[in-house]
Parts: sequence; C-alpha cells; structure tokens
Amino acid sequence: MILGSAEAEVAAKFVEAATTYADHPAALQLRAMNIIYETTKERGATILIPTGLVDSLNPAAALVQAGVLKSAA
Repeated sequence: MILGSAEAEVAAKFVEAATTYADHPAALQLRAMNIIYETTKERGATILIPTGLVDSLNPAAALVQAGVLKSAA
C-alpha cells in the first residue's frame, strides 16, 4: 500500500512537471542540457548527441527565453 501511494505521488509530480514544461519550453531545454551536463560531469563520459537533438536544444535560444541572455535582434 505504501508503495502504491508513493507511485501515485511520483505520477502526480510528473504531471506537474509536464505541465510546467509545456508552459515554458525554455525550461525543458535547460533541463535537458542540465541532465547531459550532470551525466558527463560525474562520470567523465563522452556522449554522442545527434545533430538534430543539438539543434532542438539550442542553448542560446533557451537562455534568451529564460531571460538570462539578451536577444541579439
């Protein structure tokens, strides 16, 4: 029963996160970049990222959307 309750709480948090990311696509991009950074930082691994994924991450645009950088336009 405890495991079921914990699973329900985790699912609710995933729904909450999905809603936040849907409303703020830059936050999702920044989170994806953070996951990649954390993975390589702790393990010293090399990760091959397909160019399409790199293009979709677009770190500069994500930072502009998040208000960290100013747009060049």
